[in-house]
Formats: sequence, structure tokens, C-alpha cells
Amino acid sequence: MTTPAQDPLDAPTAALAAAVLEVARHVEEGPLPAPRLFALARSTELVAASPALAALLGAEGEGANAHDDLHLTPIDLDEGESPAAAPSASDPLAALESVQWPDLAAGGAIACELAPSAWSVRESGAPAGSAGLPTGRQLRVVVAALTDGTTWSAVHRGDEDGYVLGAALLPEISEALLQTLHQGA
Repeated sequence: MTTPAQDPLDAPTAALAAAVLEVARHVEEGPLPAPRLFALARSTELVAASPALAALLGAEGEGANAHDDLHLTPIDLDEGESPAAAPSASDPLAALESVQWPDLAAGGAIACELAPSAWSVRESGAPAGSAGLPTGRQLRVVVAALTDGTTWSAVHRGDEDGYVLGAALLPEISEALLQTLHQGA
């Protein structure tokens, strides 16, 4: 009998990866002229803090994620705001400088587009498929981190192949995001 291969993601990282993909789907279709910030809250804490939200989501009792302590709910901090007109409006590092994470944030995520000259993908130990990233055009990325230091990223390939996924694919953004989370702690 063959033992199945271990899943390369532990449970907390898998929960973060799921939240990254949820954010990526949320911003996938529309324009992204400026970085968008998302607080990542533990779903069980949100439901406990707001019984009305629990009822709305059907999370009372045996709801889909009612008892999953790791499940993360992304909360769009920029919903309804118009992007800033400043030249640094598209700079994710500048956007992170002024972020104020809510108390319930177990982590945070940033979705943005990076100009070809503004990005470098981690090369050593890069996941399979990262060599196929498009060159010479903007990349849409989502980078997320938890307060415990766990990071996960999604880089859109710009075609039907979807995303390249991995921990800290964009190390500069990941590190800046972690710093903002630790400043608020």
C-alpha cells in the first residue's frame, strides 16, 4: 500500500491561501488603479462578535465555517473609496505605510498591479510555473500575511492558466505587510 504524499500546506497556511484566492477572485475583473487593502479576520471571531452577521451568513450552529477556527474572512478596507490621485497611488509599499488594521485583524492582504520594472519574483526555491510569468506588462498580485509571520502570494499569469501561488513570492511586499501587522500589535 502506498502512503499518499503529504499536502505541502499546513492547515493555517492553507486557510491563508484560500483567503488569498478569495481576494484574487474579488478583484479579478475590475480595474485596479490603486492597491486595495483587506483585513483578514478569523471567521469564528466575526461570528461570535456579531450574532446578526452569523444569522445573515447562516453560520448559526452548524454553518459551513461556524466551527473552523482557521477560516479567514477578507474584509475590504477600501470598498467604496476612490483611489488617490497622487503619483504614489499605485505603489503598494506607499499604501502600506498608512494602513490602520482593525482590532479584529488576524492578518492583512494587499491586491495591486505592479509595473514590469517594479517587480521581482523570488527566484531561489520558486514554485514550478513561475518561469512562465509574463514579461513586459503589469502583473496583478495579491500578497497576504498573518500576525504569526505566515505569508502567501498569488501572481496572476494573465491567461487561462490562472495564478502562480507560493509563500512570499514578492518578498519586499510580504515584509512590508508583516511590518504593518506587527506595528499594530
